[in-house]
Amino acid sequence: ATRPLAGGEVRVGVRAAGLNFRDVLLALGMYPGEATIGSEAAGIVIEVGEQVTDLAPGDRVMGLMAGAFGPLAVTDRRLLAAVPDGWSLVEAAAVPIAFLTAYYGLVELAGVREGERVLIHAAAGGVGMAAIQLARHLGAEVFATASPGKWDALRELGLDEDHIASSRELGFKEQFLAATGRAGVDVVLDSLAGEFVDASLELLPRGG
Repeated sequence: ATRPLAGGEVRVGVRAAGLNFRDVLLALGMYPGEATIGSEAAGIVIEVGEQVTDLAPGDRVMGLMAGAFGPLAVTDRRLLAAVPDGWSLVEAAAVPIAFLTAYYGLVELAGVREGERVLIHAAAGGVGMAAIQLARHLGAEVFATASPGKWDALRELGLDEDHIASSRELGFKEQFLAATGRAGVDVVLDSLAGEFVDASLELLPRGG
């Protein structure tokens, strides 16, 4: 992180780093291949490469950067964004990976449009909570699963009982088919496996 910068790179003084499931796997020695712990952070620009003209030392930034659990990190300018006014650096550090993952799934892959129904599995996790906010911003009706102990988090995000089901059992399929008059949903953002995938596909009667 102290090496000379390439033209399009930025050196960031890390003030807060996001913790993701990938980091847990790395710490446990369970992640395949070589990778560095810490993938996202927020902090203060220390130095910019000669091709970077829109950031300067002292600017508050957040984004993707390898080795984000150290005091300094170097990353490509294109992987950074300015921290919005009113956000703490701790808040900013928790945003990039969860929201980029949700955005890629819902916007880039699924093309969610206003009026569509979206089912978000494991919706009380980081990506799930980001996806709920993003799907509602896009004008979609959101259905969500989570373990029952986390349902209060979904209620706090504005979901009612008809739109919440357990991620630990397959009853969500019939519950959400009933709630939609057997119409099902248009998009499923899925992080579950096995029978849960089959049940989710059966909630897409028109394809999806």
